[in-house]
Amino acid sequence: MAYTGKYKSPTELMNDECLNREEKIEMLEQWSHDKEALMRAADEGMGGDFRADFLKKIEKALALLKEKPPKQN
Repeated sequence: MAYTGKYKSPTELMNDECLNREEKIEMLEQWSHDKEALMRAADEGMGGDFRADFLKKIEKALALLKEKPPKQN
């Protein structure tokens, strides 16, 4: 399941009602790992489009999902 090209922001992903909580967490964690890899590449002089503010938005969305208990059916 990929977020790439489908969502422009973590908020957009969070608002996708087609995804359950676990899917959102999985996608946000992958997005976070990818952004961190871009940061490391930029630090090593390889360039990359890394924005720390964007990573903070991803981490905030993850924290919100993880602190809320799952909905009970």
